[in-house]
Amino acid sequence: MGRGVPAHVHAEAILSALLEARPAGLTVVQLMAATERTRAQVHTGLAHLRKVAAAKDLPPITWDRTWGYRMLEDAPEIWIGYERAFFESTHHRIVNFIEGILLAHRKKKPDDPYIRTVMAQMGAIESTLHLLANLE
Repeated sequence: MGRGVPAHVHAEAILSALLEARPAGLTVVQLMAATERTRAQVHTGLAHLRKVAAAKDLPPITWDRTWGYRMLEDAPEIWIGYERAFFESTHHRIVNFIEGILLAHRKKKPDDPYIRTVMAQMGAIESTLHLLANLE
């Protein structure tokens, strides 16, 4: 495939490969081989496919180290596990941003209305992500 191929073309090839592999998954390398696409094209196709999956009534695309990328029709426990991992990872990044950047800003300018608002909002985001990552 040459440059300039639209994302939806890569997505269709990836969709075919993932559906054919079900219930097993495929790693990026396996997707590259199955679709004859580069790593970047596979990632472009996956991103597009994730955006349109719900509109096309497709199951979510999940990833894990054991199975790679999968599309399982009726697997809410796997979907929830993937979502929790995402929330946990994002929570970790937010906490690091708050501790590494925002707290230093607030310490230097404690009366700045901008940083006070940012800290309040980021605290709410951090709390929400923590809740979602640990929701039973």
